[in-house]
Amino acid sequence: MGAQKSHATRRILARNIRRLRFARDWSQEELAAAASLHQVQVSKIESANNNTSVDVLQRIARALGVPVAELFAD
Repeated sequence: MGAQKSHATRRILARNIRRLRFARDWSQEELAAAASLHQVQVSKIESANNNTSVDVLQRIARALGVPVAELFAD
């Protein structure tokens, strides 16, 4: 996978996590607490500035009440 394509995927992931978080009227801190993460980690994911593990994505999806696949929906 090329660098541009992986960055595009991170942008989709960031947009969807942010959209789902806003739909619940949660702050980054609230999502982080619900997913047992640090707010800085949520911020980096939402800004598409880091690669994250499947485990972290599963925790975020579980906290948001959605399947992991929904985080990648274009």
